[in-house]
Amino acid sequence: MVAQVHMPIKIGRVLIGLAVLWGFLGLAGRESWAGDDETERATFRGLPGVRLLVEVRPTIEQVDVSKQQLQIEVELQLRKAGIRVFTQEEWFTAPGRPDLYVVAQGLLPPNSLFATSFSSVMLTQQATLDINTSSASVVTWSLTTIATPLAFRLSQAIREDTRDLVDKFINAYLNANPRPAGRVALSSTSPRRDLVRQVQERLQTVGFNPGSLDGTMGPQTQQALRWFQNAQGLQATGDLDGPTLDALGIR
Repeated sequence: MVAQVHMPIKIGRVLIGLAVLWGFLGLAGRESWAGDDETERATFRGLPGVRLLVEVRPTIEQVDVSKQQLQIEVELQLRKAGIRVFTQEEWFTAPGRPDLYVVAQGLLPPNSLFATSFSSVMLTQQATLDINTSSASVVTWSLTTIATPLAFRLSQAIREDTRDLVDKFINAYLNANPRPAGRVALSSTSPRRDLVRQVQERLQTVGFNPGSLDGTMGPQTQQALRWFQNAQGLQATGDLDGPTLDALGIR
């Protein structure tokens, strides 16, 4: 018998509730909760990769942090570290069906100098109980940060805290699964610049001149992107949205 337990989403909602309460109480600073010790890290051993699931509360999208963009940034962060990101089909056949949940929320109270940001990263895997043959998806590693940045820095705080938590996940993963000796060091460039450079290269390959392949979303790159979107029947926004990345073959 297999019990399907969606524990990460339930935990995420509880922690999001704490973030809201934190904001209403007006508490300042940054607090972190961790499930990151040797026992938790031992569950990383032999982990072939993860399926990435991102949950972004609607309030964040009002301050320029979308689920789509956060998904792209975290996936690039993982891939640059050499961690495999499963497709849905690959995940179904992966041992333990590991999921990496990234949960983010921002609370921006009206007429307030401070906002509240919430970021959480959780690894879940299928586990079987010793007492019987039932199994469930359980959290085997997690980190959470709740902070109260200045209101105008809410978007930046959410991205920075999420990136920091994902870096800690990467460190834990690589600690349990060391890279082979002689592997090329990771690039120090930002995931966003890497993504834009990939887009520029693809645009140039399919005949739309983006200008210099410098990883910068300049006017010429945006114009080339609009031409490409128009040619593909997409909304010509010049933005790196999901349908555009899919059409370029990047995701």
